[in-house]
Amino acid sequence: GQLISDKQLSDLNGQLIEAQADTARASARYQQYKSIVESGSDNAFRDAAISADQPSNSVISTLKTRYLTVAKRQQDIEANFGAEHPQAVALAKEKADISAQIFGELKQLTESYRNEYEVALARETALRANVALAAGKSSIDNQSQVKLRELEQKATALSTLYQTFLGRYEEASQQQSFPVGKIRVISDATLPKSAATPRTSIVLGLSLVLGVMMGAGVGGLNEFRERFFRT
Repeated sequence: GQLISDKQLSDLNGQLIEAQADTARASARYQQYKSIVESGSDNAFRDAAISADQPSNSVISTLKTRYLTVAKRQQDIEANFGAEHPQAVALAKEKADISAQIFGELKQLTESYRNEYEVALARETALRANVALAAGKSSIDNQSQVKLRELEQKATALSTLYQTFLGRYEEASQQQSFPVGKIRVISDATLPKSAATPRTSIVLGLSLVLGVMMGAGVGGLNEFRERFFRT
């Protein structure tokens, strides 16, 4: 089966890919608005990025609508009465104020995007560290698993060898406890013509000799006693 560390590494890699995409988007958005702010308030309104973000920022959208309305009225007044007309001057000032408000909103929005980018970058950095840590742990676990398999194979081999020797030992023990000799019949048995033991002639001869010796000994002993007591 799959090791836990391998699964964790796979999950972390997936999260890292998503984090990298989030960081890239946040960075692009932040850099875009940063360049808008750096270009100044006069160019901020005309930048295409403002129009693209209108649905997500109601304040800028409202200010832009007011700006366009004031700019249209200013254009009409200047066309009819000239740029020096008081109403045209007032409209020009109002338009500049609206542009400054738009620029202020863009600065706040840029700061917000900078924070989002930093958060995304920090998350990506943390995930990179976790991936590196999990990769190291996965490598150690894989090495341990290989070592474990080697030990299991050795244990299995030793167990098989032990069972083999044990079987041979039990077989040898049974042969020693119940020996089965190799017997071969050489010739048929026959009845003896005379008893093998005891041999009668030898027994009689020995008895005669022993009787003579005992008689001589007893006679000699009696003679010795008679001489001793007489003396």
